[in-house]
Amino acid sequence: MTDFLTPKLLEAIENKFLAERDNRKLSWLERSEYNLEVMKFRDALRRSEQQTQAEHLKRRKQREQKFVNIRKIMMCQRHQTWEEITQDFRRQYAAIPSDDEEAKTEFVLMLYNKYCLSPTLIGNIVNKPSRTIWLWLEEWAFENEQLKG
Repeated sequence: MTDFLTPKLLEAIENKFLAERDNRKLSWLERSEYNLEVMKFRDALRRSEQQTQAEHLKRRKQREQKFVNIRKIMMCQRHQTWEEITQDFRRQYAAIPSDDEEAKTEFVLMLYNKYCLSPTLIGNIVNKPSRTIWLWLEEWAFENEQLKG
């Protein structure tokens, strides 16, 4: 967002602030410059948000397609239905000792990263609400970004 703060916008904001502080009205030219720069800022911000949303949607669709492909491959390789495969994942998760949080974490990350399962499906496998899985994955991603940086 700070990339959109141009020197002209900052100057227009400062002029408006100084005018308000001195209890004077902006001139027509100052008001027009202020309105134009604010409009440019809003437009740039809106375009950036739309681009971010479009990229997010594109990545989500790619991930969904990857999941569908992985699912088909697993069903062919294992000669099982998808329900049998998810039951197998449930058994694997249940076999992890309840006090081994690291193994549980690795299992959930494997389901998410390797098999591209959605947080909703992972929640069904590990018997937790999908919202909990979403929040946990976001927290995990944030913490790992902190470790990298």
